[in-house]
Amino acid sequence: MLLTRRFALITGGAAAFLAGCATEQIRADGSYPLLTVLGAQPDLTEFRNALRRANLDRLLEGDGPFTLIAPTNAAWAQAPQALKDANPDALRNLIAQGRLRRNDIQARNGRIRMLGGIEVRVVGGTPQQPRIQAAVAGGAPSGASGSITRPDLLCRNGVIQVVDAVLVPQAAA
Repeated sequence: MLLTRRFALITGGAAAFLAGCATEQIRADGSYPLLTVLGAQPDLTEFRNALRRANLDRLLEGDGPFTLIAPTNAAWAQAPQALKDANPDALRNLIAQGRLRRNDIQARNGRIRMLGGIEVRVVGGTPQQPRIQAAVAGGAPSGASGSITRPDLLCRNGVIQVVDAVLVPQAAA
């Protein structure tokens, strides 16, 4: 009987220890890199997979900082084929240099210059959920617009702005 209790104590303790080690929760609090936080968001897997297929994960593993305009999987279903095919030039239109939180975007007159050369602009919405749209540099906003539905997912090397649309200006589609 002593052996049975001892065995139960050992195996129960080991199980509790392993359970505690195996379930690290990834939080968007600035502790984790962009791709780790992106991977912890179940509704952003299509975007993350496209970044990896385009080898942009190497860029985003660097110090940055970067801002990702990350479309949800539902939005990704409507993406132009160049994005779905993981064209790196097209995907750079969803990455900006710098750590741009929602307030930083507003402070820049609602304009973000993306690595691919387009601009993303605030075109309406509310301060808590701005509506944004893409524009060819120097042109008027065109194409789909979307709202920032989950702002400011903070990462060690940047920030993620989750949007409910894929922002591509009509001339760049």
